[in-house]
Amino acid sequence: RMAEEQARKKKSKRKGLGGLDPEKKKKLKMFIMCRAKDELVREAKEKALEKENYINSKMPNCQTDSLSEAELIKLCKSLHDVVAKLEEELYDTEQKIRKQDYDINALTLKINDAKGKFIKPVLRKVNKESKFDKLAKSKADFRENLKHKE
Repeated sequence: RMAEEQARKKKSKRKGLGGLDPEKKKKLKMFIMCRAKDELVREAKEKALEKENYINSKMPNCQTDSLSEAELIKLCKSLHDVVAKLEEELYDTEQKIRKQDYDINALTLKINDAKGKFIKPVLRKVNKESKFDKLAKSKADFRENLKHKE
């Protein structure tokens, strides 16, 4: 009786992906890849739509067909002001991010000092011969560059 139970357990033992045969595994993987691809396409469309909506909200609609020269100049000046304002916001945001990165690095160093953990740089192996060759070459170059007195 015990032998029968152990035999049943061995037969019913599950392998990766629920004991599926190779054909079903392949179909399942293809299905998952198709779903992931569709999800990426959908996310890209959402990002593009969000970007377009943001740009439309920031920039006024321009109808230049029926405008006179003075109105065009006024429109150009207003657009220039909008662009200058947006560039200012961009610069402020970049500076804020740069300051935050600096603060994060400083705090990380403080934490490492407190813990006693330091990042050790990875050292390269250098052949002794090549090291001495470089030194000899630099000495030779130095001597060649000196002015000769006649």
